[in-house]
Amino acid sequence: MDDGIQPVEAEQALSEIDQRREQVIRRKIFPLWWWWAYAVLMVQFAACFESGRGVLIGIGIGVFTVGSFIIDVPVRRAAGAAAPRRGLAPGSGLWTLVGVLGFMAVVLGAGLATGLSVRAAGVPHPGTIAAAVGGVVFAVAGPLFVRLGETMMVRRSGKPW
Repeated sequence: MDDGIQPVEAEQALSEIDQRREQVIRRKIFPLWWWWAYAVLMVQFAACFESGRGVLIGIGIGVFTVGSFIIDVPVRRAAGAAAPRRGLAPGSGLWTLVGVLGFMAVVLGAGLATGLSVRAAGVPHPGTIAAAVGGVVFAVAGPLFVRLGETMMVRRSGKPW
C-alpha cells in the first residue's frame, strides 16, 4: 500500500491553492461607490474654495475630512483582511510606483487642462468644473488601474520563486 499523494490529488491541491491566491489578490478593497464618493468630495471641496468665503471654505474642509474618514472605513476593514504578500507586487514596487504616478498624472492633467481651458474661455467656476472632470476621470480610471494591478499580481503569483 502506498500512502503517498497521487499526482491527480496533488494537481487538485495546487489548483485550489492558485484559486485561493487569486481570490485574495482580486478581493474588492475599493468598491465602485468609493471612487465616485471621492469624486463628489473633490468637487464640493473645489466649489467651497472657489467661493472665496471663509465660512464655506471651513465647511468644505470639514466635509472633506469627515467624509473621507467615513468613506474609508470599509476600505480599511477590507485591506486588513488577508493582505497579499509584498513579493506579489510587480518589480518590487517600482512598477507600482510608476503606475500610481501615471494615474495621478492622468487625473491631475485632465483637471488642469480643463481648468485652464475653461478659465481662458471666461467660463465661471473653472476650478469646480476642473474638479468635476478630474473626479470623473478618477472614478472611471481608478477601478481600471486597480484591475490592472490585480492582473499583474495574479500573473506574477504563478511564477516560481
